[in-house]
Parts: sequence; C-alpha cells; structure tokens
Amino acid sequence: MSRVPTPLTWKRRQFAVLQPLGTVNRLYAIAVNGLVAGPFAIHPSHYGGGYHVLIHLPSQTKIMDARLQMAAREAAEKFAACDVNWWTCIREEIIGPDSQELVNIYGHYHQLSSIESTRDWRKVPEARK
Repeated sequence: MSRVPTPLTWKRRQFAVLQPLGTVNRLYAIAVNGLVAGPFAIHPSHYGGGYHVLIHLPSQTKIMDARLQMAAREAAEKFAACDVNWWTCIREEIIGPDSQELVNIYGHYHQLSSIESTRDWRKVPEARK
C-alpha cells in the first residue's frame, strides 16, 4: 500500500459530498467548496455551528467534525501518515498495518471535540466566584 505524501498540499476545489436530505432515508450528492489534499477534503458544515467536516474523498464519508479548520488539517496530516489503503472507495477497506493507529488518532480528536462541545463558556468556574 502506498502512503499519502506528507505534508499534505491543500488546494481549494469544488467537490461532491453525500448528505442525507429530506424525510426519505436517502443520500444526495451536494456540491461544496472546500480544501482537498490527497484522499482528504475539508468543507464547512451545512448545519452551522462553525464546524468543519473532514471527509474521506474517495468514499465521500465523514471522518470527523472539527471546530477549527486547522484542527481538521492537523488530523488529516496524522491520518495520512498511517500506512493504510486510503485510495479505496469502500470505507470498510481502509485497513492496513497502521489500522490501530487510525483508531487511536480518531479517538484522540473525537475526545477533544466532545470536550470542546460540552464546555459551557457562559458558566463561571467555582474558583472564580
């Protein structure tokens, strides 16, 4: 399996992503503007909140949400360094010698995003009162 060359070179492009729309359980392709590097793409979330979505472009599946675009880029760099089959169109075939490292990286970023999303900035910590 060939590794994705790092550091990634990001280019602004228009590409299609699959999004569930409407009340019918179907996926529709939507054209979005974003950044593309190798098998990864980043685009602003359609649902607001200022999030950016990191996707696996060949399979058009979401990898993760990130509050900042730079966090999504950083995650993509770490994912790209893993020796797995990034160029497949089938999500389940993204496997290789570094499959466990993918799980670890995803867990790290998922934990950071859940901490960030649950933090209530309007509450004053007990120590400051």
